[in-house]
Amino acid sequence: MSSEPDQFDLDGAVLRRSETELRAFMEALAVRLEGAMPGRVEVQRKRDGLLSQTKHVARIAVRGERAVYELVRDRSGLVATRTKLVRGVSISSSSISARDWLAEIRAELQTLAEQAGSTSDALHGFL
Repeated sequence: MSSEPDQFDLDGAVLRRSETELRAFMEALAVRLEGAMPGRVEVQRKRDGLLSQTKHVARIAVRGERAVYELVRDRSGLVATRTKLVRGVSISSSSISARDWLAEIRAELQTLAEQAGSTSDALHGFL
């Protein structure tokens, strides 16, 4: 028997590392979004097991001006969706890549920051 690990063991190790990194990514993202967009982010956490005291982030939903963005961590990895809104009513939902999801969240945050800045300027001008 060889002392070198076989490909199956190596693939298993990569999968375990990936799962740990994904868990840490979701937790860090949830904390950052909750801080950056208070009142617009909903985070769902689930227990790690029936009797476990620890929890993990299972779902992040961000309500933007024109869409709701949802990122769900399931057994197969990340599932990202965008639900378009018109006057608060969802009209369509589509799956997007996690990379596109992050880019759209970034753009949404930038838009909200610009709106807040112009509102702040208007209030300072009024006072």
